[in-house]
Amino acid sequence: MRTKQTTRAVVAASAALALGLGLAACSEDTDAATTNTAEPAATSQPNDGGESEAAVVVFQNGWAKATDTDMSGAFGTLRNTGDVDVRITGVTSPVSEVVEMHEMVPGGSGMLMQEKEGGFVLPAGGELFLEPGKEHFMFMDLTEPITTGQVIPLVLEFDDGSDQQVTVTARDFKGGEEEYVGGDTSHDEHEEGANHDG
Repeated sequence: MRTKQTTRAVVAASAALALGLGLAACSEDTDAATTNTAEPAATSQPNDGGESEAAVVVFQNGWAKATDTDMSGAFGTLRNTGDVDVRITGVTSPVSEVVEMHEMVPGGSGMLMQEKEGGFVLPAGGELFLEPGKEHFMFMDLTEPITTGQVIPLVLEFDDGSDQQVTVTARDFKGGEEEYVGGDTSHDEHEEGANHDG
């Protein structure tokens, strides 16, 4: 009789143990599933080459003109390491209310500066030199003076919705007079803070 009772007790204990382990396993699976449902980090939208436009662009030797006026320019070399053309559609920076992409065009009194319609296109495997008197980024409304040695962040925005943060370092630069072609008459003529002719 005791053997039967002992056997029943062992079986009951085993069943309880198995049930407990099963519940614990379910609980662990639920916790794991909950942990794995976290939203993934934001990723850049890929272009036809499989990478985002921002991922294939390299910005080198970036610099900006130190100035105490309300405008300045930023320069450097943009390289497209991918196998398709990419387009920079916008630029922002915490040091300026507005950052534009500019090109130089012939005008009645010499070369005139104007906003580049459609942004800058970087050819596949190619490069674009941003230089004084040529294409460049333009800080139109500086929020504070730019001082020599200051490191300035910029965010480049691309046609596929991706973006890339780069930096330029301010340095002294003396340029010539340039005129600006634009709708805002307050920017019709650049003073030394925005001049880029070497």
